[in-house]
Amino acid sequence: MAKYDSQIAQLKNTLPGAKNILIAVSAQANIDKLAAALALSLSLQAGQKQVSVVSDATIQVAEAHLFNIDQVQKTLPGGSGGDFILTLEGVAVPDTDSETGWKVPALSTMDYVAENNNLNLIFHVMPGQTFQPTAVVPRSQGSGYNLIITVGAPDLNSLGAIYSQNQSAFSGVPTLNIDNQTTNTGFGQTNVVDPSASSLSEILVDLIPSLGLPFEGDIASNLVAGIFSATSNLTNPSLNADTFMAVANCLRVGGRKPAANEVPAGQGLDLSGIMPKEVTPQVEPAMDSTFTNPPVVPASPNASLGGPTSTQPLAPEAPRGESMVADSEIEAEPDWLTPKIFKAGQG
Repeated sequence: MAKYDSQIAQLKNTLPGAKNILIAVSAQANIDKLAAALALSLSLQAGQKQVSVVSDATIQVAEAHLFNIDQVQKTLPGGSGGDFILTLEGVAVPDTDSETGWKVPALSTMDYVAENNNLNLIFHVMPGQTFQPTAVVPRSQGSGYNLIITVGAPDLNSLGAIYSQNQSAFSGVPTLNIDNQTTNTGFGQTNVVDPSASSLSEILVDLIPSLGLPFEGDIASNLVAGIFSATSNLTNPSLNADTFMAVANCLRVGGRKPAANEVPAGQGLDLSGIMPKEVTPQVEPAMDSTFTNPPVVPASPNASLGGPTSTQPLAPEAPRGESMVADSEIEAEPDWLTPKIFKAGQG
């Protein structure tokens, strides 16, 4: 069983028939509250619902990266349906036999007819009776919404002008109350209030699939942004395994973590303790620039036999006590180049 199944058992039966839904966010909206509301809005729209998101709060620059943020309105959309009532005052009298306890004795029937862009209401008055209202008061009842979802509001008054100026729109409409504050009054017909949750976005990670609604990349990205904001980028000491599981579930369906420019400066999860240490490479000592490698002497084929290892003939050794004299230093005798004639018998 999913985490919030017991709270939403009845809502699961009524949600399929709810085509027009209002999501109202607390007047003290922040990234987490808006992220949760917008994620739910995207999911409901993907499920072919007509959704309006309203908040009395002013949207901040830090919240501009949330998907669908441009859909948040400060007032209820006009023409959203409901009942328009004209109250005719001073024409009813008490009647104990009537279900309402009142009756209009002067009125027999009533008709209406459209004429030249106008709607004429025709009141058929009984003979001998007087039908004279003391005042005609127009008002609206209901809003045409099949479901109202409040996000991050401990009570209806915390919605600000969204509620105070439209109380009739909330009258008689089923309300789903989503919150994680201990001060929540449980005012909804359905209440998903979980103070143990790190954020509203964490609640929505479980709630959206439990309602059978689509759960994909942009929806998950909003929820990750909400969780990171509410937990100071996963550094809050009150975090538990459910929070990290919620982030993991979002990443699995294509959600992305907030970009670097979306993370407040000086905050973030410190992973330095589990990162591999950087190894400083060992530098070998430099060779002495005055040292010259000896020339390589090619080996002689006789080297393996113990003979000379050079291919050049060895110079003769000088007799002991004498020094070697270079050929260039020996002077030739004067008749050295004169042809010689040798006769037989000469010795």
